[in-house]
Amino acid sequence: MENGKQNFLNKLIINPNRVFLIDAFGALLTTFLLFGILAQLEQYFGMPKKVLKLLSGIAFCFFIYSISCHRLIKSNWKPFLRILIVGNVIYSLISLGLIIKYSERLTELGWMYFTLELVAIGFIIIVEYKSYSNQFNR
Repeated sequence: MENGKQNFLNKLIINPNRVFLIDAFGALLTTFLLFGILAQLEQYFGMPKKVLKLLSGIAFCFFIYSISCHRLIKSNWKPFLRILIVGNVIYSLISLGLIIKYSERLTELGWMYFTLELVAIGFIIIVEYKSYSNQFNR
């Protein structure tokens, strides 16, 4: 099973087009979760609705960017991938800052959601960086 995971990651890393698609899917999922669920159930997660709407708006912008790159960029991926990596790092830092700012209000569900989101984005950043480094060495 471990070999299958490694093959999947290697195939993903050598194809930035897939990286953009995975990022787009993740950003759309984040948008849906933040705006469609967490914002509607603020009392169960603890993060203010206005913050959730802001984060979902940023995530939606990443969706538009990533899906556009996936569909339109056919070569010279590096600068677009670098923008995505930096954007995801900044989004993570903003999220972390908001988690700290509203830590007293967050419920266990809120802590769980935002921790899992940061872990998932961290994994995506690592894959994006490996893909970028692989493209850089070509």
